[in-house]
Amino acid sequence: MDDDRTLINGCLIKDHAAWDAFIKKYSSLMYVSALSRLKKYGFTLDGHEIDEIRQNVLASIWRDDKLKLVKNAQSLPYWLAIVSGNAAMSYVKSKKRKERREAASLYDNIDEKELMELVPSAEADPRQAMIRGEMVEGIRKGFDSLPEKERLILKLHVLHGKKYSEIADMLALPEGTVSSYIRRGKERLKKRLKEFLQFFAIIWKVAASLYIGGHSWPV
Repeated sequence: MDDDRTLINGCLIKDHAAWDAFIKKYSSLMYVSALSRLKKYGFTLDGHEIDEIRQNVLASIWRDDKLKLVKNAQSLPYWLAIVSGNAAMSYVKSKKRKERREAASLYDNIDEKELMELVPSAEADPRQAMIRGEMVEGIRKGFDSLPEKERLILKLHVLHGKKYSEIADMLALPEGTVSSYIRRGKERLKKRLKEFLQFFAIIWKVAASLYIGGHSWPV
């Protein structure tokens, strides 16, 4: 069964002994080929995902009689390396497309008006209206200053009340990673809002010393 032509012919007639020998001989080559192609283009996947890619390639080879494509048995190792590498790149591209679709869909469902609920009502006081408007703008700018994934995860948690486990399922991330994103996002947002409010307080002290519309506003 060591002869590649014998292996190929055996696999094509669905000989399980030939298939077992084929897997034993070339499984490692397929794994390494997928890993090498990913590294060449700067992509990283965990071992479980690479093994999934390899298993999918093997399943396709067996199910669809792909070994018919190998005309020269001596080229089998090279052919398997190319097929495994191509499958790895296709997997990454498919994964990224899925992430973009999910992110776009989730963003579409986020209503920015919900940010208004995070600040008090302005009522009829023009000073309160100004403060409220500045607060809302500060919150929006704070969210917009966050990295994209951090911003999305924090909005899902803060604005939509999603639990860590729910966000992890929606974005296919480990729950610990979601927790880290939320913690970092809150820290960044607090820092950004603190800086914004300190700046606004200085501006307000200057404006309050002036007569606006014939009335002075006490600090």
